[in-house]
Amino acid sequence: MPPRDAVQTATQLSGSASEGVQNDTKVLKNRPKASALRQQKLPAWQPILTATTVIPTVFVIGAIFLPIGVFLFIASDSVSEYPIEYTSCSPSPCRLQINLPNAFDGDVYLYYNLENYYQNHRRYVKSRNDQQYLGDLTNVKDCAPFDYDPETKKPIAPCGAIANSIFNDTFTLTYQSETGLPIEVPVTTQGVIWNVDKDRKFKNPPLNGGNLCDAFKDTVKPPNWRKNPCDVGGFENVDFIVWMRTAALPYFKKLWRIVDRNLNPAFTNGLPKGTYVLTVENNYPVQSFGGKKYFVISTTSWAGGKNSFLGIAYLVVGCLAIVLGVVFVFIHLKFGHSMNELSNVSGVHH
Repeated sequence: MPPRDAVQTATQLSGSASEGVQNDTKVLKNRPKASALRQQKLPAWQPILTATTVIPTVFVIGAIFLPIGVFLFIASDSVSEYPIEYTSCSPSPCRLQINLPNAFDGDVYLYYNLENYYQNHRRYVKSRNDQQYLGDLTNVKDCAPFDYDPETKKPIAPCGAIANSIFNDTFTLTYQSETGLPIEVPVTTQGVIWNVDKDRKFKNPPLNGGNLCDAFKDTVKPPNWRKNPCDVGGFENVDFIVWMRTAALPYFKKLWRIVDRNLNPAFTNGLPKGTYVLTVENNYPVQSFGGKKYFVISTTSWAGGKNSFLGIAYLVVGCLAIVLGVVFVFIHLKFGHSMNELSNVSGVHH
């Protein structure tokens, strides 16, 4: 008979073996399915960069980018634009004379332009509450330091640094017609703001049978606002919505109004050439940070407003691609190997 120790050892080994089988069984249960996707056996393709593939590609890029750059540059150059600075215009209201050398045909857009104004500052951009702008007046989270009025402890509406610093200059453009009688250029806010802003991002609070001022009665206007929000349309005010879409660069222009070509026959085709008088309510201070203010009259093209940067960028990339293509051809002809030479390579002999 086998010794007792041998029997115990055999029993332990048998138990360990059965546990190992169970563990292996558990591992097998968690194994991914034997599909090509899960086992990473899908067919792959890797391009081989050779002179016969790279050089034609570089020339094709240049051939595509050059005409696109030409079209974009011509489109930008066809836009008529007239800026006039009024930073130091005083006293307010002040009047500036504008002489349009050419007629501005088609739709005419009126902008205000600010320089040295950093709307992309991190703390400035974060100081807003989109939920409040949808009608929840008590929600002033992330609006500090313009969240609550320090005296009344009421929430500020609209809250935040962006809303508090809204641009509030106003303009009136008058055309000095040939008859000698000044004609005020009619303007409209239709088409100034994006539909997504108007329909989804900015909504006044519910009126509940009252008027807009009743809805705002438990709030305080921002410190820098001259008028109460309810007197200028609340959160659905066009100038407010335009200002709340912050700019990425320290010099930017924002759309103020569009010339209404349907109200007066003199402006059916746009703005005729001649003399205009711009009356400015110069309310917005920019001297403290060395800023400048402009009023801009502009048309557009199929590529947008006057901005030659994109066209020049395409032209530069296209020319660079053509030059590199010529350099690659020279290097390949001078130092490259033909396909016959590469096929005759037998390897390295030891």
